[in-house]
Parts: sequence; structure tokens; C-alpha cells
Amino acid sequence: MSKLALIPVAAALFAAAANAQSAPNWNLIPKACASDCAQTIEVSYLCENQYSSGTAVYGCFCEAFPSDASACATCLNSNNAAALATLLTGTVTDCPTQVKSCAFACAFETCESTDVACQCDATYLENIYNCASCNTANGNSGTVIADFTSLNASCGAQNYTGAAQAFSTYIQSPSTAGYVAPTLTATGGGDAASGSFSAATDKVAATVAAGASSAAVSAATTSAGAAAASGSSVATGSAAGSAAGSASAAASTSAKASSARVLAVPAGVAGLVAAVAALL
Repeated sequence: MSKLALIPVAAALFAAAANAQSAPNWNLIPKACASDCAQTIEVSYLCENQYSSGTAVYGCFCEAFPSDASACATCLNSNNAAALATLLTGTVTDCPTQVKSCAFACAFETCESTDVACQCDATYLENIYNCASCNTANGNSGTVIADFTSLNASCGAQNYTGAAQAFSTYIQSPSTAGYVAPTLTATGGGDAASGSFSAATDKVAATVAAGASSAAVSAATTSAGAAAASGSSVATGSAAGSAAGSASAAASTSAKASSARVLAVPAGVAGLVAAVAALL
């Protein structure tokens, strides 16, 4: 039986897709904006505490995009937090772009091209399925369901048990159970007024997020598609980031939960190498 071989994906592919923004840090929001920014604070707080990487936090923020973002940005501008307002305003256009491009669904660490056991690992296959489902649903280039199907069949033919599992899609999504709004102490100024924020471009290990911090959905874009109208939908494997600029250093969170299942666009199996390489 021939061995599988995935094409290693350059980190630049993900960086090009999701390097324009990151999630705003709720700690920097002035207390005068507690009401106008209530939803933004909630989403930012929950995502920062439930995900462990900047990319996962930003993906979570975009998928659960706060409905008061525009009103919050207005309040921030009026309370000496212009830099934070610019960051938040940027996410209004950047989040739908990144989700539709599948930048978050395809940001996982890929296996070495010679490591068949890694490529056929149950979690890795599910990550690829999620990424491929997202790309297929959005008409993106990159790994699609046909590629996953061939890879999974090859793994099954080599007796890797992960190939026999029932696959489902998921999005990064915060659990709101037991949420209590944090106490704001900021008054504007400093980084909120003139800070230079770092973009969320890191990749996350190819492991499944545990617990309520990840939400399974029946189709890769079910939640994201509905969220498109509110600034949180699913997108293409090669999305251009928002021109709105610099992202929040706040997105490198002090999160303490599981790492989100974010993926990095993988390629197909040996027989699909040429076709998939062309797509990437």
C-alpha cells in the first residue's frame, strides 16, 4: 500500500489571510463605555478566557461578532480610546472576510509530509474535514471535500482507525454559561488612545478544542453563513486582510482553556498532489 504524503503548507499562506486584525482587549475599554460596549466586552472577555492563542481568540471574536461594535467604537472615540476604536471598526469588515476565506477554519499546524501516522490521526483528519468543508461551502481554492475524501480513504485502506470516525464541522465559539460582566477600570489614554497593536497570525496545534468553547455545527458554514450579515461569516482560503490595519496586542490573551481547533490549509494525498498544489 502506498504511503500518504501531504504537501507542507507555508505559514505565509495563513499569515496572508489573517494578519490584518485581532480581537480588541476588553481591559482597555474605558468604564464610561460599559453600556455602549456591553456585547463587545462580553465576547472579548469570553474568547480571551476560553482560547489560548491570538488567532483562536480572534476567530472566536469574529464568529460571535458583537452587535454593538459600531456603537462601541463611537463611545471609544469619545473617551480617549481612538486606537482601540480603530481596531474595533476594522474588525467590522475584516471578520467577515477572514471567516469567508476560511482563515480560521484552516489555521492548524500541518504534519510533516513524511509523517503518515500524523496525517491519518483522527483529530488531524477532522481538522482537514472542517477546513475542506469550509472551502467547499464558500467556493474557495485550497483543500476541498474531494481532497479530504481521497485522503480519508487512503488512511482507511492503511488501517488507521481515525478514518472510520463520524466527521463533523465546528467553529470557535465562546460559552456564555455563567458569564458575569467584568469590572472595567480603564479611563482611556495610553494604548487605548495611541497604541500600536499586533496582528493575530499564529497557528494553533492540530488538536481538538475541548468542552463548551468549541461549537459543533452540521455544515462548516452553517453558523458562519448566517453570521455574514452581522460580521461573522465564512470565507476563502486566500482572503485579503482588511486594509484597516493593525491588530490588537490584546489578542495574545491570557486565556487558560483549551486550544481552539483552528486549521492551516492542508493539501491532498499523493495522487492529488499536483491538483492540490495548483489550488494552493
